[in-house]
Amino acid sequence: MTYKPAGHGRVEMGRRLFACLLAGGVLTMPRISRSAGDDLFTDCRGRQVKTGPATRIASIGGTITETLYALGADARIIAVDITSTWPAQALREKKSVGYMRALSAEGILSLQPDLILAMNDCGPPQVLEQLMASDVPVVFVDATPSENAILARTRFLAKLIHAQMAGDRICADISRHFDMLSQWRAAHPETKRVLFVMRMSNNRLMVAGTGTAADAVIRLAGGTNPATFEGYRILDQEALIGLRPDAVLTMEQDAPQVRAALLANAGFRLTPAGSSQTIIAMEGERLLGFGPRTPDAALELARHLSTPA
Repeated sequence: MTYKPAGHGRVEMGRRLFACLLAGGVLTMPRISRSAGDDLFTDCRGRQVKTGPATRIASIGGTITETLYALGADARIIAVDITSTWPAQALREKKSVGYMRALSAEGILSLQPDLILAMNDCGPPQVLEQLMASDVPVVFVDATPSENAILARTRFLAKLIHAQMAGDRICADISRHFDMLSQWRAAHPETKRVLFVMRMSNNRLMVAGTGTAADAVIRLAGGTNPATFEGYRILDQEALIGLRPDAVLTMEQDAPQVRAALLANAGFRLTPAGSSQTIIAMEGERLLGFGPRTPDAALELARHLSTPA
């Protein structure tokens, strides 16, 4: 008869129980399997943020919303801001948190998100401080308007929601469309001076200078921006004449007001754009959002600029 030491039965039973629990997934080894709750990301502000399951996302910024929809994560979004104009159903399907630069911490937190994704240029700052002080993880997303930033932003969001394969496909498509834009520009090397008008302010033009998304998309399309100051500025008639734009670019939603004001402006009529009445209107978020649709928007603008007046 084989000798079995005292307690052998209890030890063997314990081993079998542990094996059953491990096989059944009740016990897991962290070094083998990581849960979504263990994910740690460094956002564009250098903050390390531990994200949760990300099944109730508040998306603040049209670029984020557009990218999440493209990644197939629309069911995980519970709220968007009003710049989330694409796809069109986003504003219909989701709760609204208002304008991305006039946020309310109470309004956002009342929706009980488990993750807040926000473009880095949203605000106001005191609201962002309140959100970061809450228990909800807040991840700020880089808002740089450039081709490389679009690709980096897409990959970052894809990794954050565990959709890297979809992110790779979208980035490949974005790069392909940027290649098409480059080919068009190479075949149409003429450069035109393009002035972006954001809106009218007391019947004067508010225009975009350097360091703006408008300046960046004009350069992508092969144009130059005659406004060399930084940021946005209101121009008087004399300054407008001095800039001598070949074309004026504006957002589709503000185009009727801008067009009427420009055509009534004696100074504008003295510019090449005024002489030819070249006023180009494009949908705002597609033009300025620097998301997946940007290469197509820049190509459309480039084609407008190559069309004879």
